[in-house]
Amino acid sequence: MSNFDSHMLREITYPEVVMVMMGSESDSNDASTPTQPENSAKPARSISDRAFPCSDCGKVFNRPSKLERHKPVHTRKPKTLYQCQHCDKSFPQQEKLNRHQKCHNRHKRTHSKKPKALHQCSYCMKTFSKLNKLVRHKRMHTGERPFVCSVCGKGFSEAGHCKAHEKTHEEQPEKPHCCPDCGMCFFKASELRRHFRSHTGEKPFKCSVCESCFSRSEGLKRHMRSHTGERPFKCLICFKGFYSRQDLNIHGLTHSGEKPHLCPVCGKGFSQLGNMKEHEQNVHIKSANYICNDCGASFTRYKSLTKHQRTHTGERPYLCLTCGRRFSWSHSLSRHRRSHKPNKKVALPKKPLIFFFRCLK
Repeated sequence: MSNFDSHMLREITYPEVVMVMMGSESDSNDASTPTQPENSAKPARSISDRAFPCSDCGKVFNRPSKLERHKPVHTRKPKTLYQCQHCDKSFPQQEKLNRHQKCHNRHKRTHSKKPKALHQCSYCMKTFSKLNKLVRHKRMHTGERPFVCSVCGKGFSEAGHCKAHEKTHEEQPEKPHCCPDCGMCFFKASELRRHFRSHTGEKPFKCSVCESCFSRSEGLKRHMRSHTGERPFKCLICFKGFYSRQDLNIHGLTHSGEKPHLCPVCGKGFSQLGNMKEHEQNVHIKSANYICNDCGASFTRYKSLTKHQRTHTGERPYLCLTCGRRFSWSHSLSRHRRSHKPNKKVALPKKPLIFFFRCLK
């Protein structure tokens, strides 16, 4: 037997090897039969079936990479917290603690501040926290006017008042809305409509108590305070109350001694424009233009005539809201209010009390 024959016999003695070779050869020739892997008898386990537990806490992960990311949780050192000694708040960083403690330091400084020295006015004993405020306040008593207008030389006690006055000398912008009767011009059409009532005599704002009418809503509000007794504007020197800010400003001139309204005839100064006109009418003109039709009494002012006519008509426009009694003059109502005890109110009568008396000729 040759060497080749003996080799072939050894190959045949392993039938399983031949079968595998033949099977693989037949599979390669048959394209319709699918290829089966060697370990097809053992199905592969899915990833979800695999379990990787943590040896420290027992937590289970489906991937080893997740387990590795989890392990530093047990080996990580706890964060250092910086605690505030004032309010027990804690912070992870020293910088945040320092920034927080500043709020406590600011609060402590409010208690450590020394009380401010008070500067007292020698005229009315009022105190001020700053000296410049006291100096400005004293000008109300002394009448000092250190700020002078560079155009006309008029003096003022406040620098702001002087600057506002100097602007009146500057060229004013054009006012497009002009009155056809007197030629007076205004910036806004609403101002022109309000002014036009002085020519037409229209008074759309009516008092619900005494039925007095006014051309402006501000006049009605000011008038209603004569019924309610409200005086919201207080003098800081003598604490006297007034119905309007204009009345308060006029009253303030009595403390400062300022008399800006000068008589064009004799040069005498007055704190109020109405007093100056009354002086000019009574002293220099001396003409009685207003005569009462009932008794023939003459007056230099229309306002004085209307007050006098109440003695004939019995009109009492000033109503006491406590008892319902009416008065002809506001000062009589003010004097009457003092007779009522505070916080005591009586229901108003259905018909207001009206008293008539005869005028003595």
